[in-house]
Amino acid sequence: MPANRHKISYEVLNRHEALHYPPEFEVHATPEELQDFAASGYLIREQLFQGKALSRLQEATDRLDDAEGDRHRKHRPKDRSWGIILRHLMDKDPVFLELLKYPPVLSVCRAMMGPLVRLRGLTARISFPGAEVQETNWHQHMRVVSKPLPPWFSQPHAIDALIYLDDINDDTGPVCVVPGSHTWLDRHPDHQIFASIEGEKVLRVPAGSVVMIHGNLWHRAMPTLRKKRRMLILGYTPTWLRKSPHGGPPPADGLTAELLQDCDEETKELLGIGGYS
Repeated sequence: MPANRHKISYEVLNRHEALHYPPEFEVHATPEELQDFAASGYLIREQLFQGKALSRLQEATDRLDDAEGDRHRKHRPKDRSWGIILRHLMDKDPVFLELLKYPPVLSVCRAMMGPLVRLRGLTARISFPGAEVQETNWHQHMRVVSKPLPPWFSQPHAIDALIYLDDINDDTGPVCVVPGSHTWLDRHPDHQIFASIEGEKVLRVPAGSVVMIHGNLWHRAMPTLRKKRRMLILGYTPTWLRKSPHGGPPPADGLTAELLQDCDEETKELLGIGGYS
């Protein structure tokens, strides 16, 4: 086993026999890295995708942009936007479907949230330079917190893997995070703020890198200035959380619907058909 990996064994204490999960699996991280992830809310994996693996994702993203991008461009605001958001990627190209069980991401999700996890979604964000400022404000990907906290409040958890298909630098727009902010249950970011805030950390990584974040980590993307920036967001939650509502329902004739017609129990669980009682 590589030095940067270890194995975890889980036993789910539940009388229902319908639950399917790997009783033991190899985690693509060390116990110390998982502890740091829990504390900071993010984990960096530089150049996880290289060579053909990276080019396949780039080409698939460009194909989808060619097919749908113009429709999205027509509805962007004139002065500032997040660029183009493309959703339900696994239903539209088999290259993206290969990420469903991608061990470097899925194993960490299971190590952090337990063995019963499901796909939250796979989305692409494409931004490009121009007169229109393309950046994101401070935000979180999943936030459902009551104030004041009820006695039996259950904090929702999600892990989103930000897969960068281009170098992330000052030309394309670095990503900024506030370490530890995923644990703040008494506040949320002001969605009108785009500038630096106290405690932020600016991340610059080469193409093919992955930044895994807790869904409630405060983060933003700085403006794309001189080169196009392509990013995939691969997200997972515990199985009992509902799928992300963003982007509406997936296409009825999508690839995941076809896959569910003849697949193993793990695939059903990852696609939201099972894994809870």
